[in-house]
Amino acid sequence: MITKKIALPLKQAIRNIFSEILTQFMNYLLILILGLVIGAVVMLFSGKDPITAYAALWKGAFGNWYKLADTLDRSTVLILAGLAAAVAFRTSVFNLGLEGQLYIGAMAAAIVGFEVTGLPKVIHITLCLLAGIIAGGLWTLPVTYLRQRWNIPVMVPSLMLNYIGILFTGYLVSFPFKDPTATMAGTPVLESTARLPKFIPGSTINIGFIIAIVVAILVYWFLFKTKIGYELRIVGFNPSFAASSGMPVKRSVFLAMLISGGLVGLGGACMITGFFGRFLSSFSAGYGWDGMMISLLAQNHPLGVLPASIFYAALANGALTMQSQTGVSQQVVGMVKGALMFFVTAQLFLNYFRGRIRKWKLTSAE
Repeated sequence: MITKKIALPLKQAIRNIFSEILTQFMNYLLILILGLVIGAVVMLFSGKDPITAYAALWKGAFGNWYKLADTLDRSTVLILAGLAAAVAFRTSVFNLGLEGQLYIGAMAAAIVGFEVTGLPKVIHITLCLLAGIIAGGLWTLPVTYLRQRWNIPVMVPSLMLNYIGILFTGYLVSFPFKDPTATMAGTPVLESTARLPKFIPGSTINIGFIIAIVVAILVYWFLFKTKIGYELRIVGFNPSFAASSGMPVKRSVFLAMLISGGLVGLGGACMITGFFGRFLSSFSAGYGWDGMMISLLAQNHPLGVLPASIFYAALANGALTMQSQTGVSQQVVGMVKGALMFFVTAQLFLNYFRGRIRKWKLTSAE
């Protein structure tokens, strides 16, 4: 009898979890479909066949094992940037400095990669990745200090540090760390012991993709299965309630920024040690900004970041094939991304106003 009483609430809890997952998945799928429909409408007005164009885009992203591998490799940095944004946004810390933190983390990994020699491969790679994590996290400290000391919102100083980080690394590769044999501003080539091993010969995919997946699982566990992660989410949901409950709000903001910078710094390190093999100025195609959009698309859920990042990588990789085979401009992909952000933002506003209306009704009833 007792077993039955316990089993019923357990079954109901499992049903509730699956219902929530299904609802989030359907919302996610609906947003994706609407974004693709907007792109299709633009193509129709341009006199192009959207079915043929999207088929070419699919072929360019997943047409064979090498293209699939390249798409997954491109998603590595997007996953880590998306996770960085998700941790910050979950804590209501709007870290807009991901791009600068990406550059700083990549630069630190590159320096360790070409300056340090004579190490075993596993140790050298580990040091490069740790350098990226530490440098990316440390780059957030000025922003956190301004937030804690004078209560300055993190948005403006983190945004300004983007430009400082990009220009600072540009100076480093143009003068003190410039490779004199290179035709463009960049560091010397990394030692072979600092390069991430590849899965498929002839492709770009390396173990950085596996690292990104493992990190996504760890971030999920941290946010939803630990006390500190619970505190971060409560601070993000209601800072006033968290403060009145005795939760360390300042510590939570500090940790969120530090972890966020470390994650995107790891993304930069994976790019340098895995794909480029050296630091190049302007190596990023706005991956930090894409990470923010990916996080919003995934509703700031660490596991949702995985498919959202692969989708974004597929759009980027398939766009060139779509243009060459069908004549549809790559700019259409940008329109699809913009449409996705519009629908995500609209959903956020709707949820906000629903919450306000619900709160007003409860207050009126009292």
